[in-house]
Parts: sequence; structure tokens; C-alpha cells
Amino acid sequence: DEEEDDEDDYGFVYHGIPAGETGFKFADEDLPEDIKADLESDDEDIRNEAARRRTLDPEMWARFSYWDLHDFFGCEKAFDSPRPLWTDQQWYDVWDLYHEFIEEDKKDGPFTKVRAYQFSKDYMDLSQNAIPFQSGEKGRGLQAVRDIKAGEMVFKATNNTIVFNYGHTWRKLLFAVNERDPSITCDMHVWSWVQDLYDGGPMKVVMDLDSGSLLNEGREDVEGWELPNVQCGRPDATRCDMDYYAYRDIKKGDELLIDYNEFAFLDSWPDMGL
Repeated sequence: DEEEDDEDDYGFVYHGIPAGETGFKFADEDLPEDIKADLESDDEDIRNEAARRRTLDPEMWARFSYWDLHDFFGCEKAFDSPRPLWTDQQWYDVWDLYHEFIEEDKKDGPFTKVRAYQFSKDYMDLSQNAIPFQSGEKGRGLQAVRDIKAGEMVFKATNNTIVFNYGHTWRKLLFAVNERDPSITCDMHVWSWVQDLYDGGPMKVVMDLDSGSLLNEGREDVEGWELPNVQCGRPDATRCDMDYYAYRDIKKGDELLIDYNEFAFLDSWPDMGL
């Protein structure tokens, strides 16, 4: 079956087995120039990332964990300076790339289970409620373009929401993106999360390929944080679903914020082989 085939190819099963350490280290004379430069950076976080990057063997990419990928693509460095808002053309291009990737990935089949799929055929114009903006220290975010009453739907998972049944499919997509446009790889990495789609269901990797990815976090339980004003699931729901509602009245110009713990299993990447 699919998992057995990929275990032969990559040496591991997707679910339930954390990615292993590669055990590789670049000798000083073989250091890539970008790692060498980052090891001399004035920024300690970038130096530390470079030190971790030199332990990652590119030939072992198929075993990279979530945080290995974060280091390998240099995401600490990428987010050290303000990230630009994506243009409409970039969204179109990444959608084309995703569809090309899926068609190419199918050539490895046939499979008993699809590796990735669009959550629904629904479409929702998020811009009727919120638009991307630069939110100071939080980076990019979403800003309400109108007053939104508590209990109103703000946005939902649509055909722009990608669900990955296998962590390795998500990993392969990141490498495909990195070959095409390295400037956006880290965005797509950090815009992804792990969740179940129903109580007791298997974990999935989820990614929004639209500006919904810019929803920043608010917390009620952490001192000094801004409070969330968006919640996952209907106000009367017993669990978080794939739609998002105003938790309290939101004024035009307010930033939309949600507690990521409502929907994301932040420590569950190893469950996806990542």
C-alpha cells in the first residue's frame, strides 16, 4: 500500500514515527557560502540556525522534521526582517505550482488514499470582511474592513484550504516550492499546522493558500497578549470546526486575532512523521 511503498523509498512510515536525526555534518572546508556567512552573523539566532543547518544532510531531506525544515530553509533568517505582503500574482503562481505538484505526485501511484486534497469546492471572498496589512511587531496580519458583530462568520475553509493526509507529501511540496521560488518557502512552512477534522480522527497537515494564512494569534491566558476576537467553530459548537466566527464585536480597522490552540495541535508534527 502507499505507506509501505514510501517506507521502501524513504525508510520510514509517515504516521506515528518521528523523523530521525541525519547525523551528517559539513566539514569546515565544505561549508556552503550561505551557511558560512550566517555563522558570522551578528544575530545569535541566525548563528544558531546556521550551526543546526550544517548538521543537515541534503541527501536525507525525506527524513527532515518540521524544525529541520525550518532550519534548512533558513526561516529564522527569513523572518528576521519584515516579510512583504504577497501579490495577487504570487497567489496565482503558487496555486499553479500546487496543481502541477499534485499531478506529478500522482505519477507515483496508484494509491489507495489521496495524499492531499482541497477541503471543499466552496469559495469565500475574505476581502469582504478583512484585508492583509502590516501589523507592526506581529508582522503581516488581517484587518477588519467593516464592523463585524459577535457570532458572525468571518471566514471558513474553502477550495483554498489544502489538507495533507501524509506529512511527507507536505514536505515534498515545500521542496518543490523552494525550487521554484525560495523567497516564499518559509511563508508556506509557518502557515501550516496540524489538526484533526473530526473528534478522534487522524491528524492532518493543513495549509491555507490565501490571505487567511495571515491570521495572527491572540491569547486570554497569557499576560501582555492582545485578546482574541475570532473563534474557531460556531459560537454554540462543541468543537472547533473549519469555519471561524467573531468571538466578540469587531470594529472596522481592528486586527483579527485567534488563539491557535483552538484548532492547531502545536506539538503533533511528529505524529505526521515530521
